Amino acid sequence: MQGLRDEEVMAMYQKGDVLAMDELLKRYKNPIFHFAYRFLGNRDEAQEIAQEVFLRIHIQKDRYKPMGKFSTWIFAIAHHLCVSVIRKRRRFVLWPRKKDQEDAYVDFSSSDPSPDESTIQNDLQKTVKRCIDTLPFLQKEALVLREYHAMSYEDIAATMKRSINTVKSLVHRARMNLKQKLLPIVYEVERGQQC
Repeated sequence: MQGLRDEEVMAMYQKGDVLAMDELLKRYKNPIFHFAYRFLGNRDEAQEIAQEVFLRIHIQKDRYKPMGKFSTWIFAIAHHLCVSVIRKRRRFVLWPRKKDQEDAYVDFSSSDPSPDESTIQNDLQKTVKRCIDTLPFLQKEALVLREYHAMSYEDIAATMKRSINTVKSLVHRARMNLKQKLLPIVYEVERGQQC
């Protein structure tokens, strides 16, 4: 099953092949969890979202039609569930206030860092995560889908139910906002290293 496209695996599941769901879980469990975690900042809620996504796939399997990419469909389900959680928190606004999530990390890969490098890396991760969390909701969502999940603009547009030009604009504005927030921090770090 590993060589099959997602849409083919889903078609097998629709026909009753229970091993196909195992393959879909293997492919999407972690990406969906990370997607939800980056939005909600809560591991338990992200875990619940991931479980709910696969439950919905099971329940709605007969409704699935391979007109688009399977990844777009599954991320759209996750997107809707995350928005529902945010609404339930009664904090859903398009331009959210800053959230302080010092214990949330942005995942960066590194090869065997020294303890000093690891500390610097952790501080950087916290800083980037805090800056991403201050972005307006739609910018944050578009940026996370583009940068952390490597989705195309077309897939993001389908997931968010926005035009491609709107998505491109959201990603661009998110990058510009991050640059504006991170440049003073980089300058301070460089200045501190020169002293």
